[in-house]
Amino acid sequence: MGEESAPAIPEVRPSAPLELLWLGHLLLSHPDGEDPRLAALGPAVTRKLASELQDFWQDGHAAGMAEMVVLADLSGQLFSERLDRLLPNLPEVDLLATAELRSEAEDDRSRIVERLARLQRDAATRHRYGLLLQAIWQPLVPEWESRGLPQVRAAGASLARRLQRGEPLAKAAEVVERLRRKNQAWGDLIDDGERRGRLALVPAYFGGSWSIWDLPHHVVVGFSEGASPTEELRDEARRLSSRLRVLGDATRMALLLRLAERPTSVGELARMFDLAQPTVSAHLRALRDAALVTTRRDGPRTLYRADRESLSELLSQVAARTGAGG
Repeated sequence: MGEESAPAIPEVRPSAPLELLWLGHLLLSHPDGEDPRLAALGPAVTRKLASELQDFWQDGHAAGMAEMVVLADLSGQLFSERLDRLLPNLPEVDLLATAELRSEAEDDRSRIVERLARLQRDAATRHRYGLLLQAIWQPLVPEWESRGLPQVRAAGASLARRLQRGEPLAKAAEVVERLRRKNQAWGDLIDDGERRGRLALVPAYFGGSWSIWDLPHHVVVGFSEGASPTEELRDEARRLSSRLRVLGDATRMALLLRLAERPTSVGELARMFDLAQPTVSAHLRALRDAALVTTRRDGPRTLYRADRESLSELLSQVAARTGAGG
């Protein structure tokens, strides 16, 4: 019997599409621009872009940008260091030739595929989406090219040298071991990607501590160079606190409790709670930014409802991280 071949050495490369993905995440989680990584946009532009990104797909969920990363991988541009070729006119490729997207929850996976299908069949939607992504990316290009790109190139080169010398993946890239400890399925995904020569490691500049993506052609692990376990906890705490802070207002919490009972319009809520409609709208936007409510059209009205699944996921995260879940 022949010996089993050693796993292929993972690719280690920068990725402008993944940097843009993180910027979209920052916009949705910090729509008022308080995160310093959004400083180049300014508060007014940040709020405008966050609102446009939130509302782009009109499917009741924050847009995110997962479909853009799948598209970049399908079109061979995942490891582009610039986005000139990808934006603003997104390429027309076989958008439905997706991988299993095993890194995503079932609902998120279905949503990504549905959005890709819309991009495939509607050139106008594809163009508008590309323009929105360009509006987010373009103001950050000077910082990316002068500081971000040299930093991630250097980090990637250092990691690649360690892997080339034969250093085990988990030792050379600490993020891999952290992901394995967090979730066995992620560890299996990384091992499968390494075995099949599909694993790519992407040092991030705008990114948080880590990310993992099962894309059509690659299993990608993104990481912030130099992020310590303490910084990872801080990053996770920032994500959780920004959403929990929304629930600290009694009126906002009362609106959420009402929306948990049944879908309701802004006008109905304003009458019920004796509030001005702009006040209710502001509270609902905060709840939407925290992914705690969704919307749907009912004729001329927009109905809001509590996103029970998202709220349950938030509370479960807090319980799991504090040990309160038993």
